[in-house]
Amino acid sequence: MSSTRAAKKKLDDIQKVLSELRGVKYTFFLTRQMREGIGRIEKRYPSLGPLTVQNDGVIECLKRRYVACIVKDRTFRGPPHATVVLVNEEGKVIGREILRGEKMSEGPASKTIFLGKDFVIFYGKGSGKGARFVLPPVAFKEVEKIRGTSSVISSSPSTSGDLFLRESAGLDDDPKLASILIGFDLHSV
Repeated sequence: MSSTRAAKKKLDDIQKVLSELRGVKYTFFLTRQMREGIGRIEKRYPSLGPLTVQNDGVIECLKRRYVACIVKDRTFRGPPHATVVLVNEEGKVIGREILRGEKMSEGPASKTIFLGKDFVIFYGKGSGKGARFVLPPVAFKEVEKIRGTSSVISSSPSTSGDLFLRESAGLDDDPKLASILIGFDLHSV
């Protein structure tokens, strides 16, 4: 089998695995135009007042040879770790997303300040000077397990990026759904 046919078969296998995951409504691979568009959107992510936002996860996904997109509902599994962290200018985590079902309690060394029900700031964990929100790359175990894949990471695009991707794929803007990008490389099996 030629390497092009082998890669096509592997991509078909990956898309099948993704489409069969609980909560996944749509799957597709990003075209060159989609990659360029989402790259432009995520590089100029808006600031939230004095705080900036860096979508490191999407930028890293776009460095991979292939980028798949799933559009999922709330029944999709939770992430293995926080998908949004607040870091200070030294890169120290001073706040983070609270995962579904996770209980937070105050420790003796610092106090916690809850922002809504799903984000916590660790008061006393360090200076808030130069604070910025970072969306880090997240592991995606279902693709990592597929033989022949490497450098697998995932991330959620911004709201603008999510809308861009769905419009580009001809999908409706349903506020009950959200996109996740999965970037990966293929190597010979």
